[in-house]
Amino acid sequence: MNSKAGTPSVGYLIMRSADVEAACSGAGGMDRFLTSEEKDARRRYRTSADSRDYAASHVLLRLLAAHRLGLDALDSPELDITRQCPGCGSSAHGRTTMPGMSLSLSRSHGLVMAAAGPAAARVGADVELVPSALFDGFDSYVLSPGTAAAMDVREKMGQWVAKEAILKAAGLGLSIQPSTVALLSDGESRGVLRAECPGQPLVHGLRVHPVPAAPTHLAAVSARTIDPPRLMNAAEVLPAGSARQAPWSLQMSKTQC
Repeated sequence: MNSKAGTPSVGYLIMRSADVEAACSGAGGMDRFLTSEEKDARRRYRTSADSRDYAASHVLLRLLAAHRLGLDALDSPELDITRQCPGCGSSAHGRTTMPGMSLSLSRSHGLVMAAAGPAAARVGADVELVPSALFDGFDSYVLSPGTAAAMDVREKMGQWVAKEAILKAAGLGLSIQPSTVALLSDGESRGVLRAECPGQPLVHGLRVHPVPAAPTHLAAVSARTIDPPRLMNAAEVLPAGSARQAPWSLQMSKTQC
């Protein structure tokens, strides 16, 4: 399968779950774009907010993948998107996979994110709400030695988001403690960070790009590409007739990280 002509090597979208839901309302709702397994999974969540976030993140990922392939949004439930754990081989968790394409998704408290690129790009994406306070032990679990002293909560969460995107791109997730990964300035592009982790060759040298998100959240994309990830046009990705829902996501590029 070839990606749609003109699409960037890695593209991403960040939207409110409520906006994804509204965009799908004219086409039968979000369930119209999910597989039976995904619909079953969303029903297992205890709260409607968590169920909506789960559904919206998977819908957005499927719509983005369909767009890259030049397919109609209504064809997205048929895409062979699965999960596979590189450690145990389970399909119940692990890296999101699809033949010929690299995919990643994330969700956090009403905001969802999806990223897609060619298979060789090994994409990892993460979005997180910035809390008022961090859990006990956050610094020792997430931050590299000596980096915590001058950081406020938002800066520390920026480290978490960047590292989780990197570990997703490596296919390892949180099987690797984030504090073992140091983040250094890439030196070539403003704001871009490079992972320093000599003991993990899949992680070492990966670059991560902080990307704009809502003022309450932080987000990042990591990939094995030279070009930076690009915010996609939501009006082109969402189901036909839902353009009225697109302006919020299109304004993301004007929101500061």
